[in-house]
Amino acid sequence: MEEGEYRGMESGTDRPSGISDTTYGGAIVDDMATEARWLNDEEQALWRLILAGMRKIDRVMDETLLAGSDLSNSEFSVLVSLSEAAEGCLRLRDLCAGLDWDRSRTSHQITRMERRGLVTKRKSEGDARGVIVSLTDEGMRRLRSAAPEHVESVRRVVFDHMTPEQYTHLKSFMEGVVAVANVPGHPDFNGTLTGPGPAH
Repeated sequence: MEEGEYRGMESGTDRPSGISDTTYGGAIVDDMATEARWLNDEEQALWRLILAGMRKIDRVMDETLLAGSDLSNSEFSVLVSLSEAAEGCLRLRDLCAGLDWDRSRTSHQITRMERRGLVTKRKSEGDARGVIVSLTDEGMRRLRSAAPEHVESVRRVVFDHMTPEQYTHLKSFMEGVVAVANVPGHPDFNGTLTGPGPAH
C-alpha cells in the first residue's frame, strides 16, 4: 500500500480512499473495509509527525555519538545499562529485558562490542546457560566521553522546546504508550489486532 492510500474513506462506501478492487482483490478489500479502524486526516497527520520526530531524534543521537565517540546509539544504550548496574555487569537476559530487545539482537550486539573491547562476556557460575556481560575500562572511558554531547543533543532536540505543561502531558502520553500490552512482541499479546485495544 502506498503512503496516503488509507487516509480517508471514499464517499458513500466503506472502502479507504485510494484503494480499488485492483489493488488487492475484491475479497481482501472487503475484509479490510470491515475490520480496519482507519485513521482520519487529523490522526494520520499526527501519526506521521510522531514518526518524523522519532526519526529525527534517532538520527541526531546516532550522528552525535558517531562523530564524537565512534559509538552507535545501540552501543551507547548497552554501555549506559551496564554502567548503571551493580559492578558494571548484567546477565544477558536482564540486559535484553532492560533494553526491550530480543535475545538474538542483544547477543549479536554484545559480540560486536566485545570485538571492539567495550564489553566482555562470560558464563555464569552455577548456570551453564547463563551469560554475564561486563563493562570494560575502555567501554566506560568511551561512555564518559560520549555522555556530555549526547545529553546536549537530547536537550536541543527535545527539552529546550518544551514547556512544563507540555512535559506533563507528554510524560503521561508516553507512559500510556509504554503500558500497552496487547501488541505483537509483548508476552500478553492475544494473537490478534482486530478491534479496539483496551481503554486507558
